[in-house]
Amino acid sequence: MREFKISHPDKILIQAAGITKRDIMEYYKAVELPLLNYVKGRALAYKRYPHGFPGVNFFQRNMPKFAPEWITHQLLGLKKKADYIIAANIETILWLVNICALEFHTTQTKVPHLMNPDMLVLDLDPPHKSGDSIYENFKMARDLALDIKPLIESMGYKTFVKTSGKKGVHIFCPVKPLYSYDEVFEAAKQIGERIVSSFNNVTLKISKDERIGKLLIDIYRNHTLQFTSMPYGLRATDTANISMPVTWERLEHLDSPMEFTIKTVPAILEEEKDPWENIYDYQVDLHTKV
Repeated sequence: MREFKISHPDKILIQAAGITKRDIMEYYKAVELPLLNYVKGRALAYKRYPHGFPGVNFFQRNMPKFAPEWITHQLLGLKKKADYIIAANIETILWLVNICALEFHTTQTKVPHLMNPDMLVLDLDPPHKSGDSIYENFKMARDLALDIKPLIESMGYKTFVKTSGKKGVHIFCPVKPLYSYDEVFEAAKQIGERIVSSFNNVTLKISKDERIGKLLIDIYRNHTLQFTSMPYGLRATDTANISMPVTWERLEHLDSPMEFTIKTVPAILEEEKDPWENIYDYQVDLHTKV
């Protein structure tokens, strides 16, 4: 029995938009099918805002000791392990919202291969400039994603794309869960190096000094038990943005990730097919074996 008492359902968790805990729960119920199509079986990390956004927050990996017994969890890690919650059902997400989790991040692995990635991920992160809106550089990430898509696919991968929900763009490449994290990271590094050698104003270096005026190709999401924002997941922003899977055609004409919010996404999914519905049909071998 997956039941729990919802505490303070009318508590406002996104202050600027007046979004309540109930609103967020209803959103996740509305997007349950496409959400679970990707997220089910994946380990979660989450960011909790006990008093809502903006406000004090903390990032959590370990399952709380007070979690109900029906929550699926598993110890994962190398030298230092954490007791991760596994997204087994929509009630897991709703329970976490009940304890004021506003952002969810998932591993690139899923049950039963929790240490073998089934996704290779490239996070395109525009340069930060003091005073910039988090949206002003979205176009830079969008245009780079469109430019590098043919290069990535020439290496044997099928590419899927989503907005980060903030200023970036994420490219996902399904791979067979046959490889270690190290092997997938090495493949991502080789892709990243080819992008850097082919395009201007991009870098693989994460230091702020190296990133001035350059867009980061973040390949480090492919390291062991690293996380990426959850597809169809809420981001803690004033406008309650969603990290939204889109078709490449839609990305081409998308000027701002603010189009996708907790209020607009359910209606979009009623009219349009989930662009990641068949993502697992395109798992391939890595282009190289380390």
